[in-house]
Amino acid sequence: MNCKFPALALLLLFAAPSVTAQQTDPATLPARDAHEGLLIAADPFDDAARSKERFGKKSPHSVGILALEVYFKNDTAKAIHVDLERIRLSIEAPGQDRQQLRPMLLETVVNSIVYPEGLNPIAPRKPRPFPGSGTGTKDKDVKKVDEVLRPLALEMDVLPPKATVRGLLFFDLGRKFEKLRYSQLYVPDLAFVADGKALMFFEVDLSKAVQK
Repeated sequence: MNCKFPALALLLLFAAPSVTAQQTDPATLPARDAHEGLLIAADPFDDAARSKERFGKKSPHSVGILALEVYFKNDTAKAIHVDLERIRLSIEAPGQDRQQLRPMLLETVVNSIVYPEGLNPIAPRKPRPFPGSGTGTKDKDVKKVDEVLRPLALEMDVLPPKATVRGLLFFDLGRKFEKLRYSQLYVPDLAFVADGKALMFFEVDLSKAVQK
């Protein structure tokens, strides 16, 4: 195969088994954008009760972080590469400068949930624990939250043909979930794996999906 992304082509051979059957049809979600055979939809967990039901008491919402479930429905016969690091949450609230939020690292999300108050600046600065780094209570909490969120996080950057991939992205809204009324999920830099042909960017209007 003449592939502009040889490493991605190799990854694709192992990617398909990790794509599970979807209970939600992304084409039915209110926040979506579709063209060139690809549909991208998003489902924001902007409601405290719904977030707690999905993630438990220690949820991203409880510390002001948006958990955004993103769906990629590839109806083409070709694999598509998406640059996850280029995805942004674009916020254009009236009377405010435009914001472009990067997805948070999962480790940052987990530590923010377990340590919502941050480190005490007076106390000796010890590294925040992460799974396997210690045996304290906080370390156990970190491991527990990580075990909940990691399997759900969006990490797959190759979209197999005729398949749907979904996963969570996290954005720090500082508890200002009302910003979602003025937000779009911006997804640029997509390309077909085989020939490198680029797709037009996607803009998913999240205002259509916010809890009223």
